Amino acid sequence: MAFSDNSTDEMAAEFLAGELERLMSLPLDTLQQARHWDSECAEVLAALETRFPCFNLEHHVWHFFADADIRQRDPGCRQQQHRAIADYITRLRRPHLVRADRDVSRLF
Repeated sequence: MAFSDNSTDEMAAEFLAGELERLMSLPLDTLQQARHWDSECAEVLAALETRFPCFNLEHHVWHFFADADIRQRDPGCRQQQHRAIADYITRLRRPHLVRADRDVSRLF
């Protein structure tokens, strides 16, 4: 997550966090649901590009966007990616805590 303009980045982070939560809540038990998930994801990506074109995503988020079919077939992968995305959502919403944690870890 790259930050340039605080207010824009905060809006982008909150938009993305909400959309990631929504995407994670969608059912993903069938191939048809995976296709629907891909459609919803495409809308999120288009909105993100239109509204916040300079907002950078962490690499693993791109895998989350691209791997619905894998998560549909592999519950273990789904759990792993959902944990990583939930952690990312926390960092999006609380970047000051992340920075503080990183600063403290440098002391040791």
